[in-house]
Amino acid sequence: MTTPARIRLALITLVCACVFTASYNHIYDVARAAANAPYVAALYPICIDAVILICALTLTIRVGVSKAARLYARLGRAFGFAATIFCNLAASDFTSTFRAVVCLIPAIALIFTVELLIHSAHGTAASRRKSARPPNVRPLRQAG
Repeated sequence: MTTPARIRLALITLVCACVFTASYNHIYDVARAAANAPYVAALYPICIDAVILICALTLTIRVGVSKAARLYARLGRAFGFAATIFCNLAASDFTSTFRAVVCLIPAIALIFTVELLIHSAHGTAASRRKSARPPNVRPLRQAG
């Protein structure tokens, strides 16, 4: 059965895959311009996007994650966002505002998608209370 949560997760996964594909060349080109070997430059996009996604997934977990891990996840997410914005913007060579804006689209899309993933996973207090109750289960009547 397809649930709204599964649909949301599938769409987030699709968007992240598209964004990664779109920004890969931008980040690769910037890493190459910084005199990295091609095989090293090929790892930069993976490193940056992996940091963002791992940090986001860490922040979606409700229990079992220490405060220190959450702090590092927040810092890693901020670092990943800054790195992807920088690399996508630098790929524009700052030749025109139009080119810069177009190059920023994948980074901004990833940021919004990741933030949506994190914040929608937590829901509201009312939705958490509602989901904690088993559906269609009536309380047992006490004898007496």
